[in-house]
Amino acid sequence: MNTKTRYQFEENGSEISFMPDYSSLRGLRWWLGAGILAVPVMYYFRNIIAEKAFIIASVIWGVYMVYFLFDLIFRVPVKYIFDKREKCIYRKLFITTKIMSFDEMTYFINEESGAYYYVIGKKRNQFVKNYRISNYFSGSKASRIREDEFLEKILYPVLDVMDIPINRPQ
Repeated sequence: MNTKTRYQFEENGSEISFMPDYSSLRGLRWWLGAGILAVPVMYYFRNIIAEKAFIIASVIWGVYMVYFLFDLIFRVPVKYIFDKREKCIYRKLFITTKIMSFDEMTYFINEESGAYYYVIGKKRNQFVKNYRISNYFSGSKASRIREDEFLEKILYPVLDVMDIPINRPQ
């Protein structure tokens, strides 16, 4: 899967849009299917195992399914739209909301628990409210290749549209 497909990157004359979490959709569907298939297995073994063990397994399954459904409904379909005409950045989930103008935006790398990702935020409060625009990267060779592809095919075109100077590697 190439980078533009992984992020659902679209560029037309007036806007650039992409979905940072689109690549996780395939894996989430498989895990959701596994969770659904676990229901008949749990009910088959409900008479064999103790009632309290069945209740514990059901609660774990419920938390598991809520997590994956939340990701499928609220995290994966988020799309960021960079409108060239209005010079604004929009976030679209169910409705489209303006999050900032091009002049207010800054981008940086956020790191947590050994992984890092690219985020955008308003210059004055970028550490209070920011928006993740990339997948997580690590220090591995494959991750560095994916990061370079993200920079070349997604981030640099966005920054070019916004006229933000970029220090590109030679």
